[in-house]
Amino acid sequence: MHTAPVLAAALGFDEHGDPFSGLYGDRYHPRSGALEQAAHVFLRGNELPARWRDRERFVVLETGFGLGNNFLATWDAWRRDPRRAERLHFVSIEKHPFTLPGLQLAHARYEFQTEAAELHARWPVLVPGAHRLELDGGRVVLTLFFADVAIARDLRLAADALYL
Repeated sequence: MHTAPVLAAALGFDEHGDPFSGLYGDRYHPRSGALEQAAHVFLRGNELPARWRDRERFVVLETGFGLGNNFLATWDAWRRDPRRAERLHFVSIEKHPFTLPGLQLAHARYEFQTEAAELHARWPVLVPGAHRLELDGGRVVLTLFFADVAIARDLRLAADALYL
């Protein structure tokens, strides 16, 4: 099977200073902010943290890791919840992942610096395929697929929440 090399995302900023993709001509989040979007659309939209409470594990499937803000917001909410699931599995697909310096630059402007620093310390080399990152003492597992989202149809997993 032939696998194309990974084309990294290039971090740009629009006239308002918001992260912007020149490749797709689009902002990575609304002007209201990445973390506000993550909280409103993904956490509250999936009724989290209530749905992971007192469970052994909770699995999130995301199509489009981008800057990782949804992951960082989810990890932070999980970490702050004393009744959280014992393990958080976050599976995300990204066709154009950022290089480590790009992520570091983007994350310097947001909260969740502890989580971002741990993510940066384990950020994989940009090669196609699956990358498993164990974080937070192994209690948080981030599985990144550097591939086109079409691979989602071949995944075999039971997701408790979807971030589209």
